[in-house]
Amino acid sequence: MFNKDFFPTPSGTIETMLQGYDICNKTILEPSAGKGDIVDFLTLNGAKSVLACEIDPTLRKILESKCNVIESDFLNLTSDKISHVDFIVMNPPFSADERHILHAYDIAPDGCTIIALCNYQTYNNAYTSERKRLKQLIESYGTIANLKDAFSTSERKTDVFIGLIRMTKPSVNAQNEYEGFFMDKEPEEGQENGIMSYNVVRDLVNRYVSALKIYDEQLESATKLNSVLSGFYGTGLGFQCISGDKPVKRNEFKKDLQKSGWKFIFNKMNLNKHITKGVSEDINKFVEQQTEIPFTMRNIYHMLDMVVQTAGQRMDKAILEVFDRVTDHHHDNRHNIKGWKTNSHYLVGKKFILPYQISPATEYGYTTNVYTSLRNSLDGTMADFEKALCFVTGTNYDTIITINGSINRNTYGVWYDSKFFKYKGYKNGNMHFEFMQEHVWELFNQRVAKLKGYPLPEKKEQTAYQKRQTNTKDAEPMAKRDNTKQFSVLFEFDV
Repeated sequence: MFNKDFFPTPSGTIETMLQGYDICNKTILEPSAGKGDIVDFLTLNGAKSVLACEIDPTLRKILESKCNVIESDFLNLTSDKISHVDFIVMNPPFSADERHILHAYDIAPDGCTIIALCNYQTYNNAYTSERKRLKQLIESYGTIANLKDAFSTSERKTDVFIGLIRMTKPSVNAQNEYEGFFMDKEPEEGQENGIMSYNVVRDLVNRYVSALKIYDEQLESATKLNSVLSGFYGTGLGFQCISGDKPVKRNEFKKDLQKSGWKFIFNKMNLNKHITKGVSEDINKFVEQQTEIPFTMRNIYHMLDMVVQTAGQRMDKAILEVFDRVTDHHHDNRHNIKGWKTNSHYLVGKKFILPYQISPATEYGYTTNVYTSLRNSLDGTMADFEKALCFVTGTNYDTIITINGSINRNTYGVWYDSKFFKYKGYKNGNMHFEFMQEHVWELFNQRVAKLKGYPLPEKKEQTAYQKRQTNTKDAEPMAKRDNTKQFSVLFEFDV
């Protein structure tokens, strides 16, 4: 249909392109607009004005009813016609995508953000001078992500791997590049939820922006110096940002700044002591992905709100992780790992055994320090278990005696107490555990049964528990509990 380069942009891909950007009341250029899929998205999401180019006359007629078409062939468009645009959002013809993206960069005003799709090989296989220049610009002023076969299910399909380029054209005074990074008014949701201090977020973004400006000032000084020396000093000079003994490009520096910023935020929220090993891996993945998103106050608050809204889902995942790790060690397991009859495969018993929880005793004998060994726990199962139980019972993790936090645990084969468990370790590295409170044991297994979607077996303990439910506040089912306290426990922070 129409021509060989006509590939309408799927709606999901458009959302990915614009994720994290505030386009409300912005002027945006779409250089190869086709029948207007991106134009429609921009208009529906609050763009003040959308300008477009389209070389195909039939498609251009469709576009004219949707936006202001300012040129047919984008490569003929000049900078004076778009000196006021805030964004250029484009899905250029893949047969000449480097030419179109470079032209967009050349005519874009200072501070303009360019968001473009391309054939990923245009970046990955930079064998021409145009591709090399584009790759250099991306590495200096932006990022590229491999969306893989993003058009495999689109209106017109292609299995070509798609690259998503985001870059901001630097500005002499840097004002345009950082427009929208700060918020004029304190967000109500930030203060009402007590998620994180408004001043802390503003200060963090200000330091991020200031660091990038200083970096750019050094580059500008190098350019000025070379200009002064031109003609009589034969060697070109340049200033570099050095990390350790390696030079750091602007884009690498920007990514590292963003990554450090997100980690700073998670540390401020005290998340690290409330998340399990598996959830920690998810958060690390999130932090890595956020380097593709502008580090603005609005985006930070959006992320914080998302973290709060998904707290229950993350802790449910942690509960299932702990349950699976403990029940894997029943005596007839199929995983060829250690198992004991004490352990059950369908619920966590009031008593259970886990291997590899402490380092085995050494030649120093029977009194090898168990506390030291616990701090070197090989898989972190019990640390995760205690965090999950704090969530289930609404207990403040900071106030409990944890297994790893106990003191004077010096002897193998002796029972010791933490908040939730009696425990003792053996010289072979195994540990025996027993729930201190029956209702905590019941609450945990009831939560697991609900998540896994199966009823707990009818046992005397379960029947007795069901009779006590209506009279025991502590044993109230999680479905009926108020999660406000749990959120406040999970998301405390220091200012």
